[in-house]
Amino acid sequence: MFSVVSIALVVLAIAGFGLVLFRVLKLLRTYRATASMVTARTGDRVGLLRARFAALRVAIAGRRRHRRDGHAAQYDRP
Repeated sequence: MFSVVSIALVVLAIAGFGLVLFRVLKLLRTYRATASMVTARTGDRVGLLRARFAALRVAIAGRRRHRRDGHAAQYDRP
């Protein structure tokens, strides 16, 4: 009698552990997908920010070169 109850409890414990393990793995998979999406989006934004800074450096260097050549500053005029 006790062995049947013990075996039933062990089977229920293993089933419960399997269910909890399955849900945890599913949550980890969701977390990994979300983390990779955030990493990709952050990388995209950092890339755009670097491109903007590079364009700003080029513009500033062009203005410095233009002033060094002795020309007056011309804003938005070719």
